[in-house]
Amino acid sequence: MSHHPTVPSPDSGAAAWTARLMAGLERRPWLLPLASFVLGWAGYLLIERGPQLARWVALLALLSWPWMLLDNLFGRWLQRASKGRLSPRLTAFVTQSVQQEMLFFALPFVLGALRMSLGHVLFALLLGAAALFSTLDPLYHRWAGRGGSGLGIAFQAYCTFITALVVLPLALHLPVERAVPVAVLIALLAMAAGLPRLLRQGAAGAPRELLPVATMALLLLLGLPLRAWIPPAGLKLTEARISQTIQGLEPGPERRQLSSAELSQGVVAYVAVHAPAGLSQPLRFDWYLDGRRLDSIPARIEGAPGRGWRTYTRKQHFPAQAQGRWRVDLLTPGDQLIGRLYFEVLP
Repeated sequence: MSHHPTVPSPDSGAAAWTARLMAGLERRPWLLPLASFVLGWAGYLLIERGPQLARWVALLALLSWPWMLLDNLFGRWLQRASKGRLSPRLTAFVTQSVQQEMLFFALPFVLGALRMSLGHVLFALLLGAAALFSTLDPLYHRWAGRGGSGLGIAFQAYCTFITALVVLPLALHLPVERAVPVAVLIALLAMAAGLPRLLRQGAAGAPRELLPVATMALLLLLGLPLRAWIPPAGLKLTEARISQTIQGLEPGPERRQLSSAELSQGVVAYVAVHAPAGLSQPLRFDWYLDGRRLDSIPARIEGAPGRGWRTYTRKQHFPAQAQGRWRVDLLTPGDQLIGRLYFEVLP
């Protein structure tokens, strides 16, 4: 009998390579989360140090979205069409990797915009919990790693929403208050894309699987009236000062306390805000006395490197009874808090 040597097919070579890759990652489960964390912060630092890179880094983050959509719409079809090269195990690995990268890319920008308000803290904690969850393989694969499951679709929608909040101002120069509704719409569309696949998997479990999808849709829609709870990712207060004088854009000495007589000279609230290059962002200064808003003064910043775009508001008219604790909030038109300044007026 003649012996014919066996030539490995391309499919078997791809399968073997995939198996080796997966086996290596299983031996080092910390490697993928660490790489996502490092790449996320590297992207943030590149944008901070070189604003001209901001758009390119953000556009690279956009490349993850087509996979998320394809996995939702055509997950099983992709596996069949690839003739085994894209096994369920591999597609689940790619999806998890993309989700980790999206969350860890967005995390530094959200933390950079974080203010110590209840809404901001809760939003950041939820994002941190989601990023951590994506790294815990046993929990992730049980609850969100099943392709086409209700929890999996809801988690993908959340990752898409978070990334859109950051990428839209960076890449498309969309003001942050407009990025919120657009991000909600994109996430809802991404979730709707996965519904046909979810429903095809069987009517018996459909109500149970639809519950997390409906819950996520409700949470996303709540983001519109509660957008003040969302940190304005991409905007970072780099300097803030209450003063009574300003020369050009250089404020005078900081004042924490003023007498009623000194108010006749006026009060200046000065800020410097770091924003993505190319972004034109409207803002407003709200002046409060003992928690009661007295004035709202509009302003605008442009994306600028270094110290950020510097601007200020000057208040010269005060009520007869001005004694008390004053606060100046720097906000987007959507009530997203960028910064807060305090001073006190004494008798």
